[in-house]
Amino acid sequence: MFTEPPTTLNNYLVSKTYLEYAAFLLSDIEYFLIYSDVATKASRFSHVQIRFSEITSLLNKSRNHYLSTNTAFHKPFKLHYDYLNWFYDETLKEFNKSFEVKDESDIMDADTLDVISFSMRFFDAFQAYLPTDHYEFFLYEAAKLSSQAFTDCFKAGQSFLAGNGELSTEFTESALDMLEKSYQALDRDPYRRQEYDALTISLDKRRQEHMSFEHYQSLQKIFIASSYQENVLMKRLFQITSILIDDSISCEMLDELSEVSESITEKIPDYVATRNESALLMCTSTLITAGQNISDLDLLFPPKEFSMILKSNSYNYLQNLPVRVGN
Repeated sequence: MFTEPPTTLNNYLVSKTYLEYAAFLLSDIEYFLIYSDVATKASRFSHVQIRFSEITSLLNKSRNHYLSTNTAFHKPFKLHYDYLNWFYDETLKEFNKSFEVKDESDIMDADTLDVISFSMRFFDAFQAYLPTDHYEFFLYEAAKLSSQAFTDCFKAGQSFLAGNGELSTEFTESALDMLEKSYQALDRDPYRRQEYDALTISLDKRRQEHMSFEHYQSLQKIFIASSYQENVLMKRLFQITSILIDDSISCEMLDELSEVSESITEKIPDYVATRNESALLMCTSTLITAGQNISDLDLLFPPKEFSMILKSNSYNYLQNLPVRVGN
């Protein structure tokens, strides 16, 4: 990938960023459907329909942009494009079922586990086109490990408490390690600088709007920090659920752990929304920097205080990690 001419890399990166922008808009719809009540869904029904149309336009724009310049990177682009179309269909399917009466229990359903497993196969395929010390390679590895915390530890029809909480915790800890490696890899040459230079290759930097390399780095770091924060929360939840099934704990301790578990569960939607917000900000800035026109779309399910990610323990911890040397 990084032996191709900058103009070729530019075409692929821009096309892929349109797809990533669409992916996080779909994630926004997904969590809006999960965490909004029926009345809210009904009041914003037309907004969601419009958002699906906007995502379709992004998919078409990505494909047309890619085909307009060259056909290098055909396999990785097609992989991303196929994944986004699959994700679109799955999210649309959920939207069409959004007013059905749902089981509000904590039972793991087969469809959810199947979707997670299918996504993992795509993540694994994406990695094949990346250097093994590339920051995105570590991001996909983290995504796979986070997914395994569900697919390898729960069975369809099983209560959340009946899953293997200890193994889920181990998978999530490994995912956190991969996110740390991804963060550290950002400040190591040469890939990030090559990507930035390729994105800005055709710009007149005296006249056109673009972000500095430092800003380009900072937005990616905020996104990784938001993903890290989300995984830390999931790790705590898995740890608590593994304790809750212990018959030897006292009733008082059980009540305390249940309260903590509820508190964590309440935070998850906002942490997911923060991750989506940081991703949209990153993708939008990347496309503008590459000289592309992009509509700045608001989330249907926005975080309460996005700026708090900059004051979070996760962001502070990652900022103070040493720069990785070697693989």
